[in-house]
Amino acid sequence: MKVYMIDFNKCSVCHLCELACSYKHHNVFSPELSNIKVEAIEDIAFNVPIKCMQCEEAYCIKACVAGALYKDHKTGAVLIDIDRCIGCKACVMACPFGAVSLVKKINKLEISICDLCSGDPECVKVCRNGAISYEEESKANKQKRKNTLNRLLDKVN
Repeated sequence: MKVYMIDFNKCSVCHLCELACSYKHHNVFSPELSNIKVEAIEDIAFNVPIKCMQCEEAYCIKACVAGALYKDHKTGAVLIDIDRCIGCKACVMACPFGAVSLVKKINKLEISICDLCSGDPECVKVCRNGAISYEEESKANKQKRKNTLNRLLDKVN
C-alpha cells in the first residue's frame, strides 16, 4: 500500500502543489480550489502542505450521515458520491486536519477532498523540492528510520 508523505523541512511554499491540484480537478489555477493547502508559520519559517491524510479510521466517513463518503479500496483514498451528499458539512467539522473543504460550484457548495488523483497525485509530480511523496509504506518507513539514525548520530557527534 502506498502512503502520502510530507517532509516539512523541504517545503519552500512555492504553492505549485496547490496550483497543480486545482488545475487537475477544476481546470483553473486557483489555490482556493485546491485539495492541498500550504500553511506557513512565518515567525519560525515552518511550512506545511496539508491535505487529506486518508486516515485508516476516517472521522469524515463516520460523520457522513448520508453515506456519501467512502474508501477506494485500491488507493485508500476517501472519495465522495456527490449525488448522495446533502451538504451538512459534518465531514468538514470531523476532519482533524482541516483537509475537507467546501468548493463553490455553479449554484451550490460541494465538499472537496483529496482523491489522490486515482493513485498518481499531481502535487507529488510538481513538488520541485521533494517535500511531497507518494510511495510504498515500507520504503517510506525505511527512509524515516534512516533519518532518525542520522539525527541521533548528529547529537552524538
